[in-house]
Order: sequence, then structure tokens, then C-alpha cells
Amino acid sequence: MKGILRCFFIIGLFFAATTTMAAPPPNEVKERKNEAPLHLIGTVIADEFFKDTSKSEQYPQQVRYMTLQVDQLIKIPDTEKEKKSIEVYYWYIPSWQANEYVGGERMDIAVGDAIEIWLNEGKYGWEPALGGNTVNHIKYAENREDPIPEPFLHSIERKSSSLLKENTEALVLIVLSFILLLIVVKARN
Repeated sequence: MKGILRCFFIIGLFFAATTTMAAPPPNEVKERKNEAPLHLIGTVIADEFFKDTSKSEQYPQQVRYMTLQVDQLIKIPDTEKEKKSIEVYYWYIPSWQANEYVGGERMDIAVGDAIEIWLNEGKYGWEPALGGNTVNHIKYAENREDPIPEPFLHSIERKSSSLLKENTEALVLIVLSFILLLIVVKARN
């Protein structure tokens, strides 16, 4: 009985730990959007490297900044009313690594994107109020390149693991067939 209770306790701890890193609830996203002092629609005319924040080579991260050509001002402080473009700083995680992180939406930005964005004054300047959760794409640019290219070995590892996940039944069938073949060959000898 104690073993079963311990098992449930461990499972409960696991679920508690994983849910604390989940995406923000919709009401929090809505609240952050409402509180943001700057809300606009614009077109990305530049996307540049600002600072490397990687903790290791395996998990590259950058602070980047995009220059937005202002198409429509929806909510704006008096200090920004005359601007035709605004620089926005954001944390970039490569698309090929996005499935290794939990939490809010990642920033997916490319020159030519038309976006609606909610901004707060941050450490480096204007920043999305809640990462990718406060960026709505109106139009995606056709040519999208990751600023940090995927390493060759990582690409092979990612593709092979997804291939195994997609073809698990076939792999099990092949292994079982091979085992059955070995049993038949052994039985004949």
C-alpha cells in the first residue's frame, strides 16, 4: 500500500512540476495586452543581432531587434507619436529547437512580416509585452531563414528521432519478425 501511495506522490510531483512551466493562461495574455502602453500594426523592415545570451553551444539564444515600419498606431504614449519606425528587442530561440522549451510562444520574426504587437518598455527598449503571445501575424514573409542555422548533427538526430516516432509500429513489426525468423532458424537446426 505504501508503495502505491509513493508512486502516486511521485506522479503528482511530476505533473506539478511540468504544469508550472506551461504557457500563460489566455486571461493573463489579454491582461498584458490591455496594460501595454504601445500597441501597433507594422511591417518588419529589418531584423538584426544585438546580443548573444546562450548558456551553452547546444542551446543558442540571442537578443535581437527588429525595426518596425509603423502602419497603424492603435495605442501609443505621447513620446512615440511622431515616429514612423520603432525598434523592438526580443529573445530569439531557433525554430529547430523550439520543441525543447516550454512556456509561451516563441518569437517567429522575418523581414517582410506584417504584425500586430503589444509592447512594454523593457531592459533594452521596447519589448513584446509577453513574448510571442503578444504578437499576431497578419502576413508571413515567404522567405524565412533562421538567423542561427541548425547544426548538421542536430538535424540528423532530430530527423531520425521523429522518423522513429512516426514509424514505431513498423519498427516493432520488423524486430518481432527478425526474432521469429531467428527462432525458426534455430528450431530447424
